[in-house]
Order: sequence, then C-alpha cells, then structure tokens
Amino acid sequence: MIDVIESLKDRTEEPYRGLCRDLELPYSSVMRWRTRRKDGKAAVDQPGPQKTGPLDLSALYDGIRGLRHGRKRTGGTVAMFREFKNQVSRREFQGMVKTVRGEIDGAKEALERRIEWLVPGLVWGMDDTERAWLERYKAYVLLAHDYGSRYAVGVQGDDAKPNGLMTATFTERVFGDAGMRPLFLKHDRGSNFMSREMQEVLAEEYVIPLISPRHYPPYNGGVERAHQDIIRHVYQLLGDDKVDGRTFRLACEVSRHEVNHLCRAPLSGLTACHVFEEARPYVRAYCRRQRREAYEEIKTLSIDIVDELGEDTVKARETAFRYAAETWMQLNNIIRVTRNGVVLPPFYQLWSH
Repeated sequence: MIDVIESLKDRTEEPYRGLCRDLELPYSSVMRWRTRRKDGKAAVDQPGPQKTGPLDLSALYDGIRGLRHGRKRTGGTVAMFREFKNQVSRREFQGMVKTVRGEIDGAKEALERRIEWLVPGLVWGMDDTERAWLERYKAYVLLAHDYGSRYAVGVQGDDAKPNGLMTATFTERVFGDAGMRPLFLKHDRGSNFMSREMQEVLAEEYVIPLISPRHYPPYNGGVERAHQDIIRHVYQLLGDDKVDGRTFRLACEVSRHEVNHLCRAPLSGLTACHVFEEARPYVRAYCRRQRREAYEEIKTLSIDIVDELGEDTVKARETAFRYAAETWMQLNNIIRVTRNGVVLPPFYQLWSH
C-alpha cells in the first residue's frame, strides 16, 4: 500500500493527509509505515512466533475455498487449521479465511455496482455468440458495441466460428466504417480475441484491450444485452425457419439498423445512432500521444497494485490492469461507479480486490 500511496502522491502532488483521507487510512499508521521502510524494515511485522515449515499456499487456499462459508462465519476452520498449524499462524490462517469469504461476498457486491458511462464512443465491447438458424451449419454472430451510446457499431453473421484472422479483419472494417476507434475495447479470453492478429490490430490503432475475468459475464454485460437485442430482432425476421447464409447475414444487418434507431429512455429519448454521432469530437480528441500517455499511466498504476498484492501472475496482472483502467476512467470523468446508489471514490478498487 505504501508503494501505491507514494505513486499517487508523485502524480497528484496531494499531501499525505489528503491521500489518507481519500483512501480512508489512518495518517499516523501511514507515517509509521514510511519510517519503517526508510529504516530498511518491513512496513508491518507479523506478531507472534514465525512459522518455518514449508507452506503449500495453493493447497491451503483450495481447502479454504471448499469450506462452508456463511455471510459472517465459516464452518470447518478448526479441523483445517490443525492440518496446517505447523506452516501458518492462526492469525494468518484466519486472515486467509476472511479474504476468501470476502471474495465470495465480493462477487455478490460486484453485482450491486453500477457503472454509468458519461462519455460515449470511448469504451467498446466485442463478443460472439452462436445460434441454430442455418440449414446445415451453426450461425455465429460477432458484435462490436459502444457502451456509452448503446450503439451496435458492427455486426457480422456467418456460418463459420470467428477465428483470430476473421475477428481482426472485422475489427479493422468496423474501425474504418465508423471513422473512429475506441480508447478501450473490452473482450473475453476467447481464442479469436486473444489471437496475435487481433492484438496487432489493437496495438496499431492504439486501442487499450480490457480482458474480462474468467467465469464472470457481468464484466462485459453490456455486450451480452446488446447481443440479446440483435438476436431478438433476427428472430422476429426469421422465426424458426432454417435459412441460407446470405439471408442470415442480411437479417443481422437489418436488425442492427433497427436496434440502433430505437428511442431509448436511458439516452433521454434519443437513439443510439444519434448519441454515437455526437461522440465523435470526444473520441477524436484522444490522439496517439494521449492514448499512449493513458496506457502508460494505467500500466504504472497496475504495476503498483501487483506489487502491493505480492502475486505476480497472469490473473493478478489482468485484475490489476482492469481496476487501474477503471480508476483512470473515473479520474478522467469517463465513467461514474456507484454501489447501492452511493458514488464510489476512484481509489475504491485499490483495496476491494
């Protein structure tokens, strides 16, 4: 946490008291931690005798996750602690149990968090889905969606599952047709999105990829709902009939047009097409230099978070980058994050994951 605070102070030049107030940390504790760090000591010492036995941390966490977790208590901890008592202290064990219980509760709390997109055009999402509309093959729908305006930027219907090259080609075409490209693109870990061809396109266009966490569809939920709108309109056109590929592709394009020109209450009665067009000046304001600066700022903050977590894994780095990007977007008034109607501070993510 000291590294995070020092990094924030360097960038914001805010006094330590102000940062402690924003982060809801005791000022005296932060000063004590800094003094210990300057003296070459650990910021916080673990009370009690130190355990010296080898610890299989993965086995311990797997065991804790398998316990009976309630909202405030966890069953089965006594027996499990006996198994690991020579490798971990009781205090450390109880902290791990609380952390895992918090992760489980956190998944529920995450569903209560709501993101309001303040600037359209800057954050897009991409996803694909499959249906059984074609005569001989499955039907696949690849969608590019803008979160701020709810605009379906591009839709591609096909009888072949999109691979890396197809997805990259589709992305280039969508950028060209739209006449702009987003600052962020959210997608899952599908092989077509993680492919070398796709990542090269994003790098060339200075688009920052945000990879969805595994087994957590709500992170890219806007695209999921947009897909449902498209599929619903395709179904109105085709019903249960089996059609050829050309008819299916045409139905996808017609559905995209209809969805984009619906008047929507969340958009003050305007259409997604209208709001997306108004976003062009905001998107074009982010030139390559500004996009590169945004990426470097997010990357620096994510490195600080990984260092604080003390877990340099692919999952930890992706999680840190997601929340660093969300923090950056809050600080730059691109999004507003609320939970149960209360606006969350921009540094909320630093201690919630």
